[in-house]
Amino acid sequence: MTSNQVASHYSNTRIVDSILLGLERAGIERASVSVDDLGPVDEFHTGGRIATEHLLKDLQFDTHKKTLDIGCGIGGTSRFLANRFDTTVSGIDLTSEYVEAGIILNQWVSLEDRITLQCGDANNILSENEVFDLAVMLHVGMNISDKAALFSEVARLLKRGGEFAIYDVMKKDEAQIQFPVPWASNESMSFVEPIEHYKHCLEGAGFSIEKTEGRGEFAKSFFRKMQESAKSSDGPPAMGLHLLIGPSIKEKMQNFAQAVFDGLVEPTEIIARKL
Repeated sequence: MTSNQVASHYSNTRIVDSILLGLERAGIERASVSVDDLGPVDEFHTGGRIATEHLLKDLQFDTHKKTLDIGCGIGGTSRFLANRFDTTVSGIDLTSEYVEAGIILNQWVSLEDRITLQCGDANNILSENEVFDLAVMLHVGMNISDKAALFSEVARLLKRGGEFAIYDVMKKDEAQIQFPVPWASNESMSFVEPIEHYKHCLEGAGFSIEKTEGRGEFAKSFFRKMQESAKSSDGPPAMGLHLLIGPSIKEKMQNFAQAVFDGLVEPTEIIARKL
């Protein structure tokens, strides 16, 4: 699998137009849109904004902290970080349409001076050594086969003592999950690994593991609420991930949810620190 295949999987040329239509349906004026208004569509990971807040709740932020957002997508986590914690964020993502849309959304919420988004490969980030205090990666590792190389690159970019917050879908059982899922159309695009592999690669790259937490029960609750909402409504909400992914979101989320309920995978948090 190549990086072009990953970018193609996520490709969507109508992101901004779709979000504008969603805002109109929700009764939100484009001129007054907020970071929170965009949350349902731009927090592309299990549990959305609630999961982001949980991952970051114990991290120590200050106004001088520089953050790297790996696999930033359309910039949802970057905007949350810049808005909530007054931090400066650099985001990187393979999908050019995501980056282009994210730059526009940053302008909508007046955060373009705090956030820089670039299209590129997380295993080869154009940056000087040891410039970031924090790196975050939410639901990205499932698309990256060489996690040892990825974590070594993150270690290069982080200052000594810098934190690395990970929230990825991790393998719990060897049984095959059903495709497609949100991160992959087929098995060749999916690199879900057990937490032990993450720990091994992190420690090999010079990190200490500060905390791990399985979020399986949270994910099950999230999917149950999503399923109940779908039963009681006539269609998708005005703002949601369907605006980003399109009609295939239903099948992908159903397969992902089933894998979680079957105990095959589990969204998991890791907080690591560069030694």
